[in-house]
Amino acid sequence: MARKLSNSQMNKLSKLRLSTSKTDSLLSVQIKDLLNESDLREYLKILGSRIQARNDKVTASIFIKRYAFLSVIYLYAMSAWNEKLSISFENVSIETDDNETLWLPSFRFADLETETFEEDRNKWRKTCLESLFKEHLLPLIDCLARITKVSKLILWENIAVYIYWLYETVLVEEGTQEAVKNRAKEDFQFIVFQDSGDIFGNDLKNPLTKYFNERIYIKEIGKEVRPRNTCCLSYLTINKQCCQTCPHICKSGN
Repeated sequence: MARKLSNSQMNKLSKLRLSTSKTDSLLSVQIKDLLNESDLREYLKILGSRIQARNDKVTASIFIKRYAFLSVIYLYAMSAWNEKLSISFENVSIETDDNETLWLPSFRFADLETETFEEDRNKWRKTCLESLFKEHLLPLIDCLARITKVSKLILWENIAVYIYWLYETVLVEEGTQEAVKNRAKEDFQFIVFQDSGDIFGNDLKNPLTKYFNERIYIKEIGKEVRPRNTCCLSYLTINKQCCQTCPHICKSGN
């Protein structure tokens, strides 16, 4: 069954970087254009200059780290409302505000019509996840890795950390309905811990499982964090700082 998102749903997703406005920026682009290698190289060149990245590997990592919020928008709609957004490459655009100091893009959907499951939610959920991981993220990750030689391990972990954040923080926040919390918990277990990698489009095991490390207390920042396995390389940009979950910090602070 197809329907449109309500205003309240749109408002919620806007806090997760959904945009309804088109922006005039060299870093605003339809995703379908980034699957062309020459166009992607040019985009990374412009982005690298914007974030003052050390090299193309750094730019590719930061690109996917920001791009992970498309997963957040999509999975929130799936788990909170049982709604499947269309994330075809033709339907999604990156929108950039050039007035912002940091590059924190939003995502605009040409068509915000959604699909709601009718009978078998488990089957519907698998279809949703294949659309996200196998059909959307995998081709983009493959292309980035091919032209920049960045490790796919870094790119997948950049996505994983925001999926963990969504399910462990956003979808269990105070005021969330118990039915939503329970559904989100079940979805999270399936996404992160199922053995089969078929929803990711490969014959390997689930690429998200390996990054779900035990939380440790870091004295320097005074809180528990889940340390990353890989470094996202943000310290090699204008930011010049490591993340709080960076393996360099966590190893020295544990």
